[in-house]
Amino acid sequence: EMERKEEFRQEKETLEKEVQELKERQLGREELYAKLKEDSKIRWHRDKYKKLLKRFDEYYNKLEQKIADKEQQIVELTKLLEVLN
Repeated sequence: EMERKEEFRQEKETLEKEVQELKERQLGREELYAKLKEDSKIRWHRDKYKKLLKRFDEYYNKLEQKIADKEQQIVELTKLLEVLN
């Protein structure tokens, strides 16, 4: 049983580190998004910027979902560890 607790603790720590790394990727998103949006309006290659903006949105939506999933796993592991203690 102690081994299982330790495994859960390690998994929780790993997930917390992964969430922190993913959140760091989100920093600066607003600035970059604003620049891409502005560039898509005024540049000659508007279509390319619009496609890039769409991919940008998809990437960050997936990133947010991944963060939410990992945070949910952390919550579940925390509850499990509380029950085991």
